[in-house]
Amino acid sequence: MPPRAVDAIRISLGLIVLLGGINGFVRIVPVPEPLHPFTRMLVDSGYIHAVKAVELTAAVLLLLGRRRALAVALLWPVVVNIALFHLLLDPRAGINAVILLGLLGALTWHERRAFAPLFAEGRSGAPSAADSAARGERGSPALLSGRRTG
Repeated sequence: MPPRAVDAIRISLGLIVLLGGINGFVRIVPVPEPLHPFTRMLVDSGYIHAVKAVELTAAVLLLLGRRRALAVALLWPVVVNIALFHLLLDPRAGINAVILLGLLGALTWHERRAFAPLFAEGRSGAPSAADSAARGERGSPALLSGRRTG
Protein backbone atom coordinates (compact mmCIF):
# COMPACT_ATOMS: atom_id res chain seq x y z
CA MET A 1 0.00 0.00 0.00
CA PRO A 2 1.43 3.45 -0.85
CA PRO A 3 2.65 5.44 2.17
CA ARG A 4 0.20 8.28 1.46
CA ALA A 5 -2.72 5.84 1.46
CA VAL A 6 -1.56 4.38 4.78
CA ASP A 7 -1.26 7.87 6.24
CA ALA A 8 -4.74 8.78 4.97
CA ILE A 9 -6.22 5.64 6.53
CA ARG A 10 -4.29 6.14 9.78
CA ILE A 11 -5.29 9.79 10.12
CA SER A 12 -8.93 9.17 9.11
CA LEU A 13 -9.29 6.34 11.60
CA GLY A 14 -7.48 8.37 14.26
CA LEU A 15 -9.78 11.37 13.80
CA ILE A 16 -12.95 9.25 13.82
CA VAL A 17 -11.87 7.42 16.96
CA LEU A 18 -10.67 10.65 18.59
CA LEU A 19 -14.06 12.26 18.01
CA GLY A 20 -15.83 9.20 19.40
CA GLY A 21 -13.53 9.10 22.42
CA ILE A 22 -13.93 12.78 23.23
CA ASN A 23 -17.68 12.52 22.68
CA GLY A 24 -17.78 9.93 25.47
CA PHE A 25 -16.66 12.57 27.96
CA VAL A 26 -17.86 15.85 26.44
CA ARG A 27 -20.83 15.91 24.07
CA ILE A 28 -19.58 17.36 20.78
CA VAL A 29 -21.83 15.36 18.49
CA PRO A 30 -25.40 14.90 19.71
CA VAL A 31 -26.36 11.34 20.59
CA PRO A 32 -29.86 10.29 19.54
CA GLU A 33 -32.22 9.76 22.44
CA PRO A 34 -33.55 7.53 23.78
CA LEU A 35 -30.43 5.44 24.17
CA HIS A 36 -30.65 1.73 23.53
CA PRO A 37 -30.89 -0.13 26.90
CA PHE A 38 -27.46 -1.69 26.32
CA THR A 39 -25.92 1.72 25.73
CA ARG A 40 -27.75 3.12 28.74
CA MET A 41 -26.25 0.34 30.88
CA LEU A 42 -22.73 1.14 29.63
CA VAL A 43 -23.20 4.82 30.43
CA ASP A 44 -24.88 4.30 33.82
CA SER A 45 -22.23 1.83 35.00
CA GLY A 46 -19.34 4.08 33.98
CA TYR A 47 -17.91 1.28 31.81
CA ILE A 48 -18.13 3.54 28.78
CA HIS A 49 -15.46 5.80 30.30
CA ALA A 50 -12.91 2.96 30.25
CA VAL A 51 -13.79 2.18 26.63
CA LYS A 52 -13.52 5.85 25.67
CA ALA A 53 -10.14 6.10 27.41
CA VAL A 54 -8.90 3.20 25.28
CA GLU A 55 -10.29 4.94 22.19
CA LEU A 56 -8.51 8.18 23.08
CA THR A 57 -5.23 6.38 23.71
CA ALA A 58 -5.40 4.55 20.39
CA ALA A 59 -6.45 7.71 18.52
CA VAL A 60 -3.51 9.70 19.88
CA LEU A 61 -1.10 6.90 18.95
CA LEU A 62 -2.54 6.77 15.43
CA LEU A 63 -2.48 10.51 14.92
CA LEU A 64 1.10 10.76 16.17
CA GLY A 65 2.10 7.81 13.99
CA ARG A 66 3.61 6.08 17.02
CA ARG A 67 3.08 2.48 18.03
CA ARG A 68 0.59 1.89 15.22
CA ALA A 69 0.42 -1.85 15.89
CA LEU A 70 -0.43 -1.18 19.54
CA ALA A 71 -3.15 1.26 18.50
CA VAL A 72 -4.58 -1.33 16.10
CA ALA A 73 -4.51 -4.01 18.81
CA LEU A 74 -6.29 -1.68 21.24
CA LEU A 75 -8.96 -0.78 18.69
CA TRP A 76 -10.02 -4.24 17.49
CA PRO A 77 -12.09 -5.19 20.58
CA VAL A 78 -13.73 -1.76 20.62
CA VAL A 79 -14.54 -1.73 16.90
CA VAL A 80 -15.83 -5.32 16.91
CA ASN A 81 -18.20 -4.41 19.75
CA ILE A 82 -19.35 -1.30 17.90
CA ALA A 83 -19.95 -3.37 14.77
CA LEU A 84 -21.85 -6.08 16.64
CA PHE A 85 -23.96 -3.50 18.44
CA HIS A 86 -24.99 -1.89 15.17
CA LEU A 87 -25.46 -5.19 13.38
CA LEU A 88 -27.55 -6.82 16.09
CA LEU A 89 -29.16 -4.07 18.15
CA ASP A 90 -29.21 -0.73 16.33
CA PRO A 91 -28.69 -0.95 12.57
CA ARG A 92 -29.36 2.78 11.98
CA ALA A 93 -25.65 3.61 11.97
CA GLY A 94 -24.44 0.32 10.54
CA ILE A 95 -22.53 2.06 7.76
CA ASN A 96 -20.33 3.72 10.40
CA ALA A 97 -19.37 0.30 11.74
CA VAL A 98 -18.57 -0.92 8.22
CA ILE A 99 -16.34 2.11 7.63
CA LEU A 100 -14.52 1.56 10.95
CA LEU A 101 -14.02 -2.13 10.17
CA GLY A 102 -12.72 -1.30 6.69
CA LEU A 103 -10.24 1.32 7.89
CA LEU A 104 -9.05 -0.81 10.79
CA GLY A 105 -8.79 -3.89 8.57
CA ALA A 106 -6.69 -2.01 6.02
CA LEU A 107 -4.39 -0.66 8.72
CA THR A 108 -4.10 -4.11 10.30
CA TRP A 109 -3.12 -5.56 6.94
CA HIS A 110 -0.46 -2.89 6.57
CA GLU A 111 0.88 -3.66 10.07
CA ARG A 112 0.59 -7.44 9.63
CA ARG A 113 4.31 -8.06 10.16
CA ALA A 114 3.98 -6.74 13.71
CA PHE A 115 1.31 -9.38 14.41
CA ALA A 116 2.99 -12.30 12.61
CA PRO A 117 4.60 -13.71 15.79
CA LEU A 118 1.16 -14.06 17.36
CA PHE A 119 0.08 -16.47 14.64
CA ALA A 120 3.32 -18.40 14.09
CA GLU A 121 3.41 -21.88 15.60
CA GLY A 122 6.61 -22.25 17.56
CA ARG A 123 8.57 -19.97 15.21
CA SER A 124 7.69 -16.62 16.66
CA GLY A 125 11.19 -15.27 16.58
CA ALA A 126 10.67 -14.26 20.17
CA PRO A 127 13.12 -15.78 22.64
CA SER A 128 11.84 -18.89 24.34
CA ALA A 129 11.94 -19.46 28.09
CA ALA A 130 14.97 -21.71 27.55
CA ASP A 131 16.78 -18.90 25.70
CA SER A 132 16.00 -16.50 28.53
CA ALA A 133 17.19 -19.00 31.10
CA ALA A 134 20.42 -19.56 29.20
CA ARG A 135 21.11 -15.84 29.38
CA GLY A 136 20.22 -15.74 33.08
CA GLU A 137 17.44 -13.21 32.60
CA ARG A 138 15.29 -12.32 35.54
CA GLY A 139 12.05 -14.24 35.73
CA SER A 140 13.37 -17.15 33.70
CA PRO A 141 12.49 -20.69 34.79
CA ALA A 142 16.13 -21.33 35.74
CA LEU A 143 16.25 -18.36 38.08
CA LEU A 144 12.85 -19.06 39.55
CA SER A 145 13.93 -22.60 40.42
CA GLY A 146 17.18 -21.38 41.97
CA ARG A 147 19.47 -23.00 39.38
CA ARG A 148 22.49 -21.03 38.18
CA THR A 149 23.17 -20.82 34.47
CA GLY A 150 26.21 -19.84 32.39
